[in-house]
Amino acid sequence: MPFNRITSYRGLHYRYDEYGRVVEKRGRNGTQHYRWDAEHRLTEVAVIRGSTVRRYGYVYDAPGRRVEKHELDAEGKPYNRTTFLWDGMRLAQECRLGRSSSLYIYSDQGSHEPLARVDRAAQGEADEVLYYHTDVNGAPEEMTDGGGNIVWEAGYQVWGNLTHEKETRPVQQNLRFQGQYLDRETGLHYNLYRFYDPDIGKFISGDPIGLAGGINLYQYAPNPLSWIDPLGLFGCGPKAQQHILHGDGPGSGGHMWPGQPGKTTFPQSWDAKKIISEVDDIVNSPSTKWYAQQGTGGALTKAGKAANWVAWEVRDGVQIRVVFQPAKGRIVTVFPDSGPIPPLPGAK
Repeated sequence: MPFNRITSYRGLHYRYDEYGRVVEKRGRNGTQHYRWDAEHRLTEVAVIRGSTVRRYGYVYDAPGRRVEKHELDAEGKPYNRTTFLWDGMRLAQECRLGRSSSLYIYSDQGSHEPLARVDRAAQGEADEVLYYHTDVNGAPEEMTDGGGNIVWEAGYQVWGNLTHEKETRPVQQNLRFQGQYLDRETGLHYNLYRFYDPDIGKFISGDPIGLAGGINLYQYAPNPLSWIDPLGLFGCGPKAQQHILHGDGPGSGGHMWPGQPGKTTFPQSWDAKKIISEVDDIVNSPSTKWYAQQGTGGALTKAGKAANWVAWEVRDGVQIRVVFQPAKGRIVTVFPDSGPIPPLPGAK
């Protein structure tokens, strides 16, 4: 599998362009053709089933968030629009032109795990609050109304494909893994900076942060049950979380308040979700400035061992040092570091 690009899997066939982006997907249910812009964003999909061709378009804002999707008529004019509003890098609201809108509420500040959805009908009917019930990795399994009645439920295969989906009334629940939104017209999951294909458990374009996200540019996560990648860039796994928060064993101590003597700690008001959310934001942000701690700038290995990259970033007034190994896609350590940034070569 050259460059970790899947070309054939269980009756599906994929074709890539020179930039490593999927431009065609063929299978028993038809063919999909993908068109990309210069920023490697998916802008148009043609879905062919027999003699029927349906085309869909996608629009993005300056930070790269999708703000609209629509269907295209025979003349290429958009209709059947759905628009999206954002709160930072989290989906805040979707509006279906002339129909209804949905407002999303999350379990915690900085989290991508959904808590509730507030639906408003276009005719001015009363708002309805629907509640999410998620599995261990934050993917919705059930949705209930204010009376506790199940209105939607689903089960997942390991990499996000559905084993079943059932509605007791039309609610069209499209959230999947944290940070993902199902496009029912294609079966792809929009994952902010990339699109994820649950048929193969991979993204359909390379990581926009390059090897900083690991040597497998199409990987979602090593383990989707305990890792998340809400931005489509890089995930933080359970072992790294344990090290950051609580240390590696009895007496070692972590960096969550109150910590241990000799350990720098995050503010008392920062709980585990807040800390990991800020770490994810630093690692995933395209604006993060990385330095090669070992070897020359951009080196992945040093004397046969994985090289470390390091960044100092400020979040909510706290300067945080992040060290990770891009060759392994592994976070080494993270802790508050208020000291001056030492001179290091190899800025990335």
